[in-house]
Amino acid sequence: MDERVKTDVLVVGGGPGGRVSYMALKQFGMADVKMVANEEPTVICSLPYGIGRRLVPEGPEAVVVDLSKSHRLPPTILQDVLQGNCVELDLDRREAVVQGKGGRKTVTFEHLVLAPGAVPWIPPVDGVLGGKGAETGTGILYGDEWVDKGRLAENVFVLRGANDARRLDAFASKREKAVVVGTGAIGLETAEALADRGVSVVLVEALPHAVAALDGDMALRLEERLAARNVKVFKSARVDRVLPEGLKLEDGTLLEADGIVFATGVRPDLRLAKQAGLFIEKGIRVDSRMQTSHPRVFAVGDAVQVTDAGTGVGILPLIGTLAMRQAMVAAANIAGRQMDLSPVTAWGVSEIFGLHWGSVGWTEEMATRVGIPVAGLSQPVRTRDPFMPEGREGAWKLVVATAPHGSVKPGQILGFQVVQDGDSPLFLAERFLDIIARRETVTDLFAHYFIHSPAHNAVDDPYLGILGQAMRMFGQ
Repeated sequence: MDERVKTDVLVVGGGPGGRVSYMALKQFGMADVKMVANEEPTVICSLPYGIGRRLVPEGPEAVVVDLSKSHRLPPTILQDVLQGNCVELDLDRREAVVQGKGGRKTVTFEHLVLAPGAVPWIPPVDGVLGGKGAETGTGILYGDEWVDKGRLAENVFVLRGANDARRLDAFASKREKAVVVGTGAIGLETAEALADRGVSVVLVEALPHAVAALDGDMALRLEERLAARNVKVFKSARVDRVLPEGLKLEDGTLLEADGIVFATGVRPDLRLAKQAGLFIEKGIRVDSRMQTSHPRVFAVGDAVQVTDAGTGVGILPLIGTLAMRQAMVAAANIAGRQMDLSPVTAWGVSEIFGLHWGSVGWTEEMATRVGIPVAGLSQPVRTRDPFMPEGREGAWKLVVATAPHGSVKPGQILGFQVVQDGDSPLFLAERFLDIIARRETVTDLFAHYFIHSPAHNAVDDPYLGILGQAMRMFGQ
């Protein structure tokens, strides 16, 4: 017979959204909270750096979150964690079944927070599967099929959890050649990490250029940096199959490698939401309170669809820090406090071989594909004045609507991109995240002041450069 557990709030998922949901519920006075977690919590974005050892010398173990030592999480979390997977969900009975190493537990709840996250996606090509490892309880999407990671072939890797990082770290210590499929942030960071460990790396990308979050003209700078570091990128390349000796592309090219890392994106884990009959579009549909189509169920994190601030369409940002904000909102409303999440947009900031890049909102290519009329306004920038020896060059690009489209107005800034040497563009990306979320137009940039200090930036005001282009474009 199943062990029976009763709780006021059950949180399903131990990632950023789940952990902050638990913390916030406790802060808001909810005494009886349980959290289901199926593997060691990690700082997912830091996993490549643990493998590379340059920024995290201690290795992958350093980015595993020790719940007992967290200064933010209540100490009660250790006794409130139910280790295992939630395998059944009955909203009519308000029951969840948790399967773990210690057996099955049936948990009765008053409110539920779903934070199942996302899982790696691998295209359904031959040779990916074939492993004979033990069931891990964690999986991937192989095309549309859920597959336990234990079934991955010995030379196939993904990077989403602590055990993935340990496995790839062991590979890097004894192998010479790798192919990384995918050139998003995780793909590029993993390629650099393996290169730092002395592994010869080749990148494969299905798109015509690296980094889908950038337009081709901006991505070119990254491609040049990769080439300078002897990392070849096969663009517009499709994977045919994985072989013991490497990776075969559809055009017949064989890339010899000891291991293949698939960094081909993630997909929301919607299994429980579908089983429970929740309303799903691209992800779990929620309102501004993070409430799902069931009044007792809230959802946060990578499995949740949110409203894009710039266009009003549904998007899947897949961002851990956004999951934390969503968790705070969900917890507040469960605890009887009114809190809403404003529309947001997607963003990302990373660095590859010393070249920093950031992207907020829509690229010109993305907008064009869905029929939004836009123009790209590019502006060269410097991190310091020319007479400063540490000054480096870079570029900005704004994506601006040129005509009305649905809720989009002419001149509205829909996207921002930056690529530059030297300084991280993190705070710059945050500023444009606010600008885009407030639906500002390019002429509104005049109200954003540029502070100059020779030790910190160049005297040229890039906002005025962009503004001048926009005024010519709109005939002002």
